[in-house]
Amino acid sequence: MSHKTSQPEPAITATISEPTLLPDFCDMRVIFMVVLLVEVLALVLTMAIPTTTAAFWDYLAFISMLMQWIALLNAATLCAGRRWLNRLSPRRTLFISFALMMMVSLLVSLVMLELQRLMALDQQTSPLGENFLLRVMLISAAIYALVLRYFYIQHQWRSNLSAQARAELQALRARIRPHFLFNSMNTIASLITFKPDAAEKAVEDLSDLFRASLQEKNIHTVEDEIALTRSYLDIEKLRLGERLEIEWNVTESLKNKEIPSLILQPLAENAIYHGIEPLTGGGRITITVTEDGGHLVLEVSNPIDETTAMPHKKGNQMAQQNIRQRLELAYGKQAEFTTNETKHSYTVQLRIPLG
Repeated sequence: MSHKTSQPEPAITATISEPTLLPDFCDMRVIFMVVLLVEVLALVLTMAIPTTTAAFWDYLAFISMLMQWIALLNAATLCAGRRWLNRLSPRRTLFISFALMMMVSLLVSLVMLELQRLMALDQQTSPLGENFLLRVMLISAAIYALVLRYFYIQHQWRSNLSAQARAELQALRARIRPHFLFNSMNTIASLITFKPDAAEKAVEDLSDLFRASLQEKNIHTVEDEIALTRSYLDIEKLRLGERLEIEWNVTESLKNKEIPSLILQPLAENAIYHGIEPLTGGGRITITVTEDGGHLVLEVSNPIDETTAMPHKKGNQMAQQNIRQRLELAYGKQAEFTTNETKHSYTVQLRIPLG
């Protein structure tokens, strides 16, 4: 009899990673939001100053220029030090970030005061006004405290959500349905005497499933996920025989793409449990892996019988919710999870960004 030799697994970065406290200030979308919010804040501050309509626009232009310079320099500073800051504890990150931003405000304020001196403007003709440095530093401190507090709350929320997702992932990995395990062992026992090679292959496939359930990595290639799903389907094929038909439509060039682990196999398991088993004559499961519009598209489709499918829907939704949450954590709004149910079929589609 042949035996499988386990191969060392490459180190792969986990999909569900620890959320960072500071956002990516190198991202142009973040920069745009900073500029927009600062301009709104400048407008609010200008409206709080009692002045004439003519002078209003002068004040708005000056305050906008000052705040935009401070905001953009702060964004550049946090962009440059983001990786280092996010490796620190949250408390140190908040303290150092606050100190850096206050230094930027102080630097810009001092530059403005120096320009006032060089231009020989007195306090009456200068737009800086009295106690300019004190006012800028107090306003900056208040704004930075609120912003960093917001980042901290968001970080705590994402950390809790990430911990919950990891716990659900571990539960999903450990979740081998008892009926599947018992049925597999009975199938193997019945094959030992008459088809020992098939029994050995079933044992190897079952060991692959348990090995995948115990692994710590959260991401692997499409090829790995397909191999794992095939191992599961091979065992079910031995049990269901001709009642189970499997159709694979896989684009070969996509097999090396990375995806979260255990997102295809549970869908195939649901397709059998909720689709094939309730049907007396069985049916065909179609698994498709294609590319569409810069997205990796994975589909699992199975036939359904309206008279028997309803009792199984709750369990189906639990597994789907687990996968949906993991995709959202890994890719945010860029990933999609959709289902399409017709009178005779049920299809689950995953769209994962390629990049």
